[in-house]
Amino acid sequence: MSRVAQPPAGNVRLVNVGKRYDTGSLVLHDLSLEIQDHELLVLLGPSGCGKTTTLNLLAGLEAPTQGDIYFGDWRVNNAPPEERDVSMIFQSIALYPHMNARNNIEFALVRKRMDRKLIDERVGAISRMLGIEKLLNRRIHQLSGGQRQRVAIAKALVRRPRLFLLDEPFSALDADMRRQLRAELVRLHRELDTTIVFVTHDQEEAMSVADRIAVFRDGRLIQLGTPLDIYFHPTDLWIARFVGSQPINVLELTSDMGADITALGVNGSLSPPPWVIKRYREQQGRSVLLAVRPESVKLSADQDKTALAGTVAARQILGATTIYDVALGSDVTVKSLMSSTALIPMSARVAVAIDWEQVQLFDKGSGRPIGAATTHTLDAASGGWATK
Repeated sequence: MSRVAQPPAGNVRLVNVGKRYDTGSLVLHDLSLEIQDHELLVLLGPSGCGKTTTLNLLAGLEAPTQGDIYFGDWRVNNAPPEERDVSMIFQSIALYPHMNARNNIEFALVRKRMDRKLIDERVGAISRMLGIEKLLNRRIHQLSGGQRQRVAIAKALVRRPRLFLLDEPFSALDADMRRQLRAELVRLHRELDTTIVFVTHDQEEAMSVADRIAVFRDGRLIQLGTPLDIYFHPTDLWIARFVGSQPINVLELTSDMGADITALGVNGSLSPPPWVIKRYREQQGRSVLLAVRPESVKLSADQDKTALAGTVAARQILGATTIYDVALGSDVTVKSLMSSTALIPMSARVAVAIDWEQVQLFDKGSGRPIGAATTHTLDAASGGWATK
């Protein structure tokens, strides 16, 4: 007999959770994470970092070796999956090939002996939301990859679960279809007001859908925050390098103990503002790294004496934007992301200016940031981001 007919509402919490397999390998280390009711949380990280293990623990497919998992005030460590009111979509689309789309979507409701009228209402509503109402009578082999994924999402959501888990659900689809389904997911999340946990190794995908992102590495949660927090204020240099559609520029600062500060291998002074000079000198000889996103490195044809001089070594036209590789010295190249409305020729000499408000400093030894970070929060009233 089930403990409860319906798991209680409220946040989902993992408290000091660890997971060790029979082989002895520890895949999750002391994870404490609170998933807010009705949020879309993305678990982001490279393969093997513990994301899918966390999802399996939430679904009840695996039990934690240590720690506790709570749905509201209910400790679910030993609760079977069917009691948790959780729906999960895996990388491989789990649909019944001998059934049509409608039968797949309504399968769980029919098994519960739900009233036929209510089943039809739910299937109709979710099918309209996902734009598949004209596909309901087709067999699975008659559907494209994107259509099958929509049917799988409908099958999971028609139950109206309290927790919806997705494990890299769009990885097998082409780029255009992934973008379409990501937009559909965000819209569905707002309309259905359910709690979603989404696993991906694709940082662009994570940034595009998440209310918050939990970044994992080597079985540990290393940063939790809004997409803008993760992007602009990573808590270590590894995250700064991992997140971003274009690689972040990292330069090692140096000084002759005079007024000028430059970077190793770079010809000319960086002309940093006083706060950079102050933080650099406070490190008392420890190596300091300057990290700046390509969109915060600006190029111009003006030979500004306050800017660095460089040469365009390569460029990639990405459509509305172009990414330039600019040589600043014999061994140092920085990337600049600029509008494609005015292309800069190859081998052109350019002035390179840095938007210092978007720079972050890191200690080379520890990879930790130097100085306080700004935080970004989602304003519920306006739907926009607020900075503090």
